[in-house]
Amino acid sequence: MQALKGVSELKLQRPAPKEGAATLTRHIVAAIIATLMIIGAAGPLLTQHALALGSGPSQANLSPSFLMLSNWVNDSFLVMTGIPIENASLDGLVDTEPMITNFYLGPVGLLPIELTFNAGFSRRAFLGLNNTVVIYSDSGYELQTLAPPGTTKLLSLVAAEKQLNAYVNISAGATVTQAQNGVVTYMSAYNLRVYLCTNGSVSYVSRPNYTVISISLPKGQSYVELSLNSTCNPNVGDLINYNAVRVDEWLMSSRRPLGLRSQALASEYYLSLLVLKDDQNPYLGTFAASPSPIYLYSWVRDSSFAAMALQKSGHLDSALKYWLWLLKAPQYGNGVWYTRYNFYTGAPDSSFGIPELDSVGIVEVGIYQYFMLTHNVTFLEEALPLLNKSVSAQVSWILGSKLHLVPEDLSVWEDRLGYHFWTQAFNYLGLVDAAYLLSYLGYNTSPAIKAASLLKESVIKHFWNGTAFYSDMTSEVLFTQNGSELVLTPQAPLLSSSSILPLALNLSAWPGYAVSSDVKSALKSLWNPSVGGLARFYGDNYHYNEYLFDSSGPTPPWVITTLFLGLYYSESGNYSGATSALSWAYAHSQHGLLPEAVDPKSGLPLPTTSPLTWSSAMYVLVSLNISPRSGFSRGLYYAVSAALLTIVVIVAYILQRRSASRIRSLES
Repeated sequence: MQALKGVSELKLQRPAPKEGAATLTRHIVAAIIATLMIIGAAGPLLTQHALALGSGPSQANLSPSFLMLSNWVNDSFLVMTGIPIENASLDGLVDTEPMITNFYLGPVGLLPIELTFNAGFSRRAFLGLNNTVVIYSDSGYELQTLAPPGTTKLLSLVAAEKQLNAYVNISAGATVTQAQNGVVTYMSAYNLRVYLCTNGSVSYVSRPNYTVISISLPKGQSYVELSLNSTCNPNVGDLINYNAVRVDEWLMSSRRPLGLRSQALASEYYLSLLVLKDDQNPYLGTFAASPSPIYLYSWVRDSSFAAMALQKSGHLDSALKYWLWLLKAPQYGNGVWYTRYNFYTGAPDSSFGIPELDSVGIVEVGIYQYFMLTHNVTFLEEALPLLNKSVSAQVSWILGSKLHLVPEDLSVWEDRLGYHFWTQAFNYLGLVDAAYLLSYLGYNTSPAIKAASLLKESVIKHFWNGTAFYSDMTSEVLFTQNGSELVLTPQAPLLSSSSILPLALNLSAWPGYAVSSDVKSALKSLWNPSVGGLARFYGDNYHYNEYLFDSSGPTPPWVITTLFLGLYYSESGNYSGATSALSWAYAHSQHGLLPEAVDPKSGLPLPTTSPLTWSSAMYVLVSLNISPRSGFSRGLYYAVSAALLTIVVIVAYILQRRSASRIRSLES
C-alpha cells in the first residue's frame, strides 16, 4: 500500500452506522474534531480512519517502537509496535514482533497476559487521532489496536495478504472453555475471566502454570477481541464507532489552541493530549515518563508537568487524579518525594536519583495553577497537610542555611550533586505560590515569604554571572586569616538550557536584563546549527555513550528544552518564535509523537525514549500560551471551521459508506 503524501494522512475509514439521526450526529461529531485537526488526504484501507501526522526529516526512526493505550478508567496496555531499534540490547531493550503486553487492570494490577502477532518486524507505526495504534508490517499485514474508553475491551483489527497466526500467552494457572466465536479463560489467582472472540480459528494448550491460545486469522480482514471480566461485543462495527465517538467527544472538550493558525500544529496539539491521556495510569493517576520499558516510572517532575498540561487544556479530572494520588504517595523525607514511583503500583523507587528537591517547588506550582483554574477549596483543604510539610521543609532549609539556599540535589538532569539553579528557582516559585494558597486559607505565611525573599536574593547573588545563570554550584570552605568561609564555585557544565523554564514561568519574578541575557546565552551556546533545537548542555553524552546508545554524537537537541524556549517566547509576546519552536518539535517527531531528543547530525528522533510524556506536556502548554494574532477572533476561527465542516461531513460520509460492506463481513 502506497502511503499518501501530505502533512496529515487520513489512513482508515470508519464503518457506516445505521441510517437516521444518529448517523448525522456521528458524522458531525467526527467531522468537527477532524476539521479542527485538518484532514489532508483520504485512503480507505480497513474499517475506520486514523489520522497519522506528517513525517519529519526522513523515513528512518519515524515510527515509535512503544505506545500505550488506555480505556481511561481502569485498563492500560503497552503496545510493542514491532519497529526495531538499532543496538536495542545495548539500551536494555528487546526487538519484538507486534505485541500487546503489560495488561493492567485497576485495582488488580498487572496481568500475565500477552497478545502476539507473528507478523515479523514492522516498517511503520503511529497513533491515530481516534486513539488507535496502526501498524504496517514488513510482511504485508496491517494491524490496528484500540481500547474503547469506558470498556474493558481490547480490539485488534487485521488486514492480511495471507494467513496470520496470533497467540495469547497467559503465564498463570487458568481454565479454558470453548465459547461462541472463541474461548473463555478463567484465571483463579486473579478471579478474572478473559473472553476471547475472533472470526479466525482457535486452539489452545493449557498447563498448570501457563496457557497458550493459538489464533489462525484468515487472509483478508479479521479481528481479535479480548475482554476482561465482561463478554465480547458481538458487533465489532458498533465497538469501533463507540470508540471513535468517545475519543472525539474527549478531544472536543479540550480547550482550543486558538493561537495556532497552522493546521498541522493544531493536529499535533490534539495528538499530544491523547499521548498524555494514554500515558496516565487510569486507576492510580500516575504518568509513565514514556511507553519505553526503561521509562515505565512516574517521575514526580515529569508527571507534574503532564498534570499541568491536562488541567490547562480543560481536562481537570485527569489532573486531579494525579494530584490526589500524589497527596497520599509515600515520601522520602518530610515534604520531599522520591524521585520516581512505579507506574503500575505507585510504589517508590528507593534506588534511583535521591535526593531530587526540585519536585517540591514544581508540585506547589502545579497545585497553585490547579486551584487558580478551579477555585476548588475542598481540594485545597485536602492538600493542606502536604503544603504544610513542603513549606516547612523549604523554610527550614533556607533559614537554616548560611547560603539561604535549598540543599544540594541531583536536580533535573540527575547527573551531578550540587546547588542547581533549576532546583533553587523552582523552589522559589513554588514557595511563593504555596504561601498564597496558605494565606487564602487564613494561615500566617510570614516565615514562608521571608524564606522566599532570601532564596531569591541568594540565587541572584550566587548564580548570576553577568551574562547567564550558572547551571549549578558546589560549596567549598575558603580559609582566610580571619577564619573560614563557605563559598560557592560553579561546576561544569556552566550553562544549561534548563534555566529557561523557571524564568519563563514567571518573567516578572526575575530581573528582565538577566532573563533576556540568559536566554541569549543558551541560544548562542546550545542551539544546534545543523538540525536546530536546543541541547541540554555542552558535552551531553546521555544518548551517546553513557546510558543509551542511539545518538551519532554528543549534545543532542532535546524537545523539552526547545519548548522551554518556546514558552519563554510566548510569555514575552514573541508568538512567531513560540510557533517556530512548536514547528521544530513537530518536524522532528515520529508521525506527531514527540521524542525525548533528536540526533545532533541527522535530526532524526532518538527512538529509545520516544514518545516522551513531558515533551507532549510542553507542547500543550506552549500551544495554549500563544494568543490569537491581531485581527484574529474566535468568531472567525469557528466560521472557518464551519465552512470546512460541510466538506468534511460529505467526505466522511462517502468513506464510511464504502467501508460498510467490510464491517459486515467481519461480523458475519
